[in-house]
Amino acid sequence: MLLAFVAVFLVTFLAAPLLGAGWYWDAGNALGYAAGAGLLYLTAFGRGTADLRVHHRLGQYVLVVTLLHAFWFLLGDATVTVHLRSAAPAGLWLGVAGLLLQGALVTGALLPRRWRLSREHPAFRRWHRALALGAIVTAGWHVLDSGFYLPQPYQMLLLAAVAALAGWGRDWQRHWPGHVWPGPRGFPVIVALVVLLFVAVRNWPA
Repeated sequence: MLLAFVAVFLVTFLAAPLLGAGWYWDAGNALGYAAGAGLLYLTAFGRGTADLRVHHRLGQYVLVVTLLHAFWFLLGDATVTVHLRSAAPAGLWLGVAGLLLQGALVTGALLPRRWRLSREHPAFRRWHRALALGAIVTAGWHVLDSGFYLPQPYQMLLLAAVAALAGWGRDWQRHWPGHVWPGPRGFPVIVALVVLLFVAVRNWPA
């Protein structure tokens, strides 16, 4: 899991590590990148997970971080609300779509089996993965459309490559048996640390 965070945040620092938009916007965007890293990890290693409870709990945490990212701006910047009420950029609506897809992912997995779209496990896994890939595409497009921390085209290509690797159907769990570290309990700690580091570097006095 830590590798997903390192890969995502490292790409944002490659070209302009000191580029920032003020601590408030940097913190909110860091939450978004953290949620994206969590989503990529869950998609890459969700197949064949030994303990589904860990997968479900991490999915809930990722959704909470995504909600924090969204409401951070809705409650703290009136410009975002104005955009949503008027002709908002396509990237903003794609972010909303990604949030809704993540909500469907978590809700669908937690529903009793008799209420799910399919009672058969293989069919459930297929639509669950389809929703995950949809969330990656919409959230990724949302990030690339903004591109504030990705001023160079190669950064966008690298981030797209990381997302593509996560969405690839291969079972990555066989190659990294300890991939879940530090687990659900450590996830909030990692998020807090990367957000603080992101904000500190972006707002470092020139």
